[in-house]
Amino acid sequence: MKKIIAGLLVASAMFTFGCGGRNAEFGVVDLHKVQTEATFFKTTVENANQQMADLNKEAMSAMEGKSEEEAKKLLTEYQAKAQLIQSEADNKLKASLDAALNQVAKEKGLGAILIKDAVPQGGTDVTAEVIAKIQ
Repeated sequence: MKKIIAGLLVASAMFTFGCGGRNAEFGVVDLHKVQTEATFFKTTVENANQQMADLNKEAMSAMEGKSEEEAKKLLTEYQAKAQLIQSEADNKLKASLDAALNQVAKEKGLGAILIKDAVPQGGTDVTAEVIAKIQ
């Protein structure tokens, strides 16, 4: 999930930079700090994990006493449900992160916001502002 969010953050930053002209000012965000400190991230991930645990219990109960063929069919169905839960959580996190990044970039007049680990030096750290805006 971290790789997906990091990739989306870079793509969002490139989009913002490309649409914002050649503004030399850019921001940096500590994505790890956002993921660990933003209540929205923690809540969304915890909810997805709980849904996955519940789904796992449901799947185990449903497969009890079934033939191997029936169990494989049920497993495929439950895997699809698990992928849907993960996808919904990822989309929710991406949308919230994109909105927060765009809002902070606009408020601060930044041409882009990049991942802090990818920038050797420079940039305005906007991590706290992004954490505050994520909802």
